[in-house]
Amino acid sequence: KNKITGMKRFSLFTVLIINSLFSLNAQAQTDIPNPDMWVTNGQVSTVAVHGDYSYIGGNFTYVGPYTGSGVKLTTTNAAANSTFPKVNGPILTCVPDGFGGWYIGGNFTFVGNQARNRLARVNSDGSINTWNPDINGTVRCITIIGNDIYIGGYFSSIGGQERNNIAKLNNTTGAADANWNPNANSIVNVIAINGNDIYAGGLFTSIGGQTRNYIAKLNNTTGAADADWNPNGNNTVLSIAISGSDIYIGGNFTSIGGQARNYISKLNNTSGAADAGWNPNANLFVNVIAINGNDIYAGGNFSSIGGQPRNNIAKLNNTTGAADASWNPNPNSGIQSIAINGNDIYAGGNFSSIGGQ
Repeated sequence: KNKITGMKRFSLFTVLIINSLFSLNAQAQTDIPNPDMWVTNGQVSTVAVHGDYSYIGGNFTYVGPYTGSGVKLTTTNAAANSTFPKVNGPILTCVPDGFGGWYIGGNFTFVGNQARNRLARVNSDGSINTWNPDINGTVRCITIIGNDIYIGGYFSSIGGQERNNIAKLNNTTGAADANWNPNANSIVNVIAINGNDIYAGGLFTSIGGQTRNYIAKLNNTTGAADADWNPNGNNTVLSIAISGSDIYIGGNFTSIGGQARNYISKLNNTSGAADAGWNPNANLFVNVIAINGNDIYAGGNFSSIGGQPRNNIAKLNNTTGAADASWNPNPNSGIQSIAINGNDIYAGGNFSSIGGQ
């Protein structure tokens, strides 16, 4: 909150201008921001009011409606859907609930006008579902199978029940599964599911009752780590994508599955060994991997991958690991997220230029 008095200058990256400033005849001042006030994408250095108009100046290039941290778009219309509730903090993960709504996780405490700590379900009409697990720390990933919601992040309690960084929740009650407790000793960044196997990656070195460095295969009933599957990475795993018997992973590692592998690798789902012939050899972090048939899309902070100069995103062959010679969107900064819908590839990150636009 920033109170404004006299002609003092103020600086906010995203500015919520106090509602009372715009009522010259207001008798009662308030320090509660007007949630419908428009915001800027950069610093505001000065404000002046004349009649019904407010004039602002500063280091911004856009002024528009305040949306909160989540926006619902469609594949055909880039305009924000006004039914999606405002979220008061970062959303780090979002997955469909199967009924037109969404599970969202992150570091927020309110969704619309409802208190929701770091995890919530938004119905298809934009209303807030009563589902409320109440997490005491950040949620970084959500994965759904049947009636079970798997979450990972950096937390130690769910609904008053102790759970360290990973949990299985009921999709009706939000309660943590009483018997599934892998008890990771540090952050879980990603969870992927293949049949009865739950793959988890992150910063941990112990999970499911075993020493496991940064990646593990867990049983979906007991939560125990697979005794024989141990790729033993040497640094953080940020992404896992599964295709048949192949487990594609990305992160900050330079060694995994018994092989030197820079930031990206393909692992066998039975042995955990790195594929001997698949080595795109990125020169910096791979944050996300998405699969579409024979194509492996990788995004991150690299400038070379698959034997080609590629800035931050690339399409790789699933057999050779080579970068596609003609597909090169060339974003000017990092890629954090990739989603595939038919022939369309959606990419999000820190960039301001991509695909020649």
